[in-house]
Amino acid sequence: MATNGLNGHRDHIVNAWTQWGKLETVVVGRADPKSCHLPHEPACHAEINDPLIAENIEWPGGCVKHQETIKKAAAQLDNFCAVLEAECVEIKDTKAFDTELKREVDKKRTEAVQNPTAQADDKRVMKKGSIKTLRPKTLDWSKPVAGPDWDSPSQYCATCPRDTMITLGNTMLEATMSKRSRYFEHLACRDIALEYWRADPLGVRFLSCPKPSMSADMYIDGFFDLTDEQRFKQMRDYQFCCKETEPVFDAADITRCGKDIFVQKSMTTNDSGIQWIAAHFPELRVHAIHFPYDMYPSHIDCTFVPLRPPSADLDGGLALINPERPPLQSEIALWKKNGWKLLNAPLPAQFDRPAFSQSSYWLCMNLLSISEKCMVIEENEIPLYNVLTEQGFDPITVPMRHMYDFGGAIHCCTWDLKRQDTCKDYFPEQEFDRTALFKQKKFDDIKVVDVSASDGGFLLNPSTQFQIGTQANVLKRRKTGE
Repeated sequence: MATNGLNGHRDHIVNAWTQWGKLETVVVGRADPKSCHLPHEPACHAEINDPLIAENIEWPGGCVKHQETIKKAAAQLDNFCAVLEAECVEIKDTKAFDTELKREVDKKRTEAVQNPTAQADDKRVMKKGSIKTLRPKTLDWSKPVAGPDWDSPSQYCATCPRDTMITLGNTMLEATMSKRSRYFEHLACRDIALEYWRADPLGVRFLSCPKPSMSADMYIDGFFDLTDEQRFKQMRDYQFCCKETEPVFDAADITRCGKDIFVQKSMTTNDSGIQWIAAHFPELRVHAIHFPYDMYPSHIDCTFVPLRPPSADLDGGLALINPERPPLQSEIALWKKNGWKLLNAPLPAQFDRPAFSQSSYWLCMNLLSISEKCMVIEENEIPLYNVLTEQGFDPITVPMRHMYDFGGAIHCCTWDLKRQDTCKDYFPEQEFDRTALFKQKKFDDIKVVDVSASDGGFLLNPSTQFQIGTQANVLKRRKTGE
């Protein structure tokens, strides 16, 4: 029987409570012919990360991306859909010439197969089950947009539905967005959301936070004029480019763990946005989470990724963390108390990024779980493949490097609509104060998880490559997003 509110059920056509429940239906982004470079605006000052190109041209904000760039990203997204939809996949060790890196690299190449052959030494066949994929509507992103107090010379693209939409139980939640150029980006997925709501209007909710004004009063004037040294000195304040005048959030700053969800305070999500989510989902426990050594945070899925929950069969739940951006010890204590363990993400296979990419090299950990045991990662990321395999996972791979120019990777380019999971309590050991998010809080503590110590087995793979907390170490990073 259909139910209202958050009392979803795995039989509903919309149902997703976790990041790891068996995936059944997912929306995969689209690289449209009129996809654009982000224009400069109060919430975005993009930079060309190739110094040779930057010497010769200015940032091409508002311009349509090169058609060859769009074509390559579109092909990788189409291939991603084919792998998700396949009942069986074949994973091969291979060396291949990477046209972007201009060198031969080791890859784990996964291909969709209809009639799998016998397993050989250099490959393995896995029956993963087919997943239904949907695609956003094609739109002209080169059209300028405006509101009463703002305008933008162009929009952006529809490659990253994760940023605009999230499923919380049986609710499809539409984010506000923080960038003017992305104000109408949700419309690419609007037809999908309406179709699913109309198919079960009593069992599915479709909810949107009030769209912000995007006026100049929403933003901190001069934020992007601060030097990295100035940002480092004030990082305890967790103040970024958006003020608290109106609720603002990107959906990609949210991660789901059953009854508890965790929302990152960031460049794209303010405290008011987190408070709005908490007020409108009273049956969920909403936690703010902070990563103090990320001076320009944007989206949680390249910083903190829950992989599987605690269970009797496995030695604790597991979450992947970014060793350059560890979480606060005070906030991660909840995870430790409830039987979770942490895993340092390995360094990326390569640090090269497309010249116009505004994401960091930590897109290497931008993975999509399709079950508690299996996830999709980028085919070049063999270090991550090996780490996950050692922990008992079955990673499958797809090429996704050309998506880096569009603001994301494998997790970013998806919006999961249905998983086989329920609103389970994975953090029963806690004293939750629903009012805490609505109180003024000053952070005097920036003590983070020590990524170089096992902490009694809480961190499964300590790293000696990172010394978190020194100004020199933190400032070496560029002003990148994810």
